[in-house]
Amino acid sequence: MYDSLVQSIQVLQNSKYGKGNKKRLTAIQSALKQVNQLFISKDNQDNEKTIKSNTMISFRNIEPTEQIPKILEEFMNDFEIQCLEKNGASAKNYSLFSVTLLKIIKTLDADKKRGLLSAHAINVLNKMFVKHPVEYKKRAIRDPLGLVFVITELAIDAERNLSRPYEFDITIPLQIAPLMQRYHMKFDNALLQIIAEFNKMPKFRLTVSIGERHKEIVKKFLQYGIIQLSLENKIVRAKNIIEKIIYEKNDTIALEHYNMLKLCYNDKELCPHLAQIAKTKNKTERRFTNTILDELSKL
Repeated sequence: MYDSLVQSIQVLQNSKYGKGNKKRLTAIQSALKQVNQLFISKDNQDNEKTIKSNTMISFRNIEPTEQIPKILEEFMNDFEIQCLEKNGASAKNYSLFSVTLLKIIKTLDADKKRGLLSAHAINVLNKMFVKHPVEYKKRAIRDPLGLVFVITELAIDAERNLSRPYEFDITIPLQIAPLMQRYHMKFDNALLQIIAEFNKMPKFRLTVSIGERHKEIVKKFLQYGIIQLSLENKIVRAKNIIEKIIYEKNDTIALEHYNMLKLCYNDKELCPHLAQIAKTKNKTERRFTNTILDELSKL
């Protein structure tokens, strides 16, 4: 369990078996302390932390290169048993858990093995989401967005170290669709808004530069979330974006609205309505806008 894991890491750090990983183990202990709250049962806030010797993890026969992966695996198992099954699958719990996975993985040198661990961490999240779907609070934004941020970071870390794009299956886009829908219905340009908030938000003490790949991944999540909206909501939002394109005098801003609208082009249910809306609009004095309306009318 979690307490046993923490104690085992402390014992390892003070033994000859942890000699090659002492700095990494210090960083991991710091990361684990920050998520202690995840492992306090709601049913018994004052439960005693008893750790028997036979529950301790022995690293004696584990190679130094396998110690961090072993810690990562134990932490994953402890989170599912002690937090998800007892304290619930809130976005906050998942956010804290996923960022701790990332911190543990980032103690390793950048190489193929680290890339495989990042990909493995996403796969574990997939399986957890199936068994314990994310629970959203009505107005909560920070924790769900933090979860999305860490998922993109894990994917990018896997890509950098494996030298190939990471392909998400349907599970993660499905789980974060409610958040993507909330942004799409509330903001003129959900994609730019999310990226702006990525830049502003605390990065959990991680050194991160938000780049084009973050934007590409979020774009895919948004596309999936938008498609899952009701047709009525999709039409209302599309009409609003088209109006903004028509009346926007700045071509740069109009292009941003257009790029947002293009996320809907693969929505077969919505496209006929986009064409119909475009056909009802009068030509404008701006060539750029008329080109967009012509494009929409042919969908």
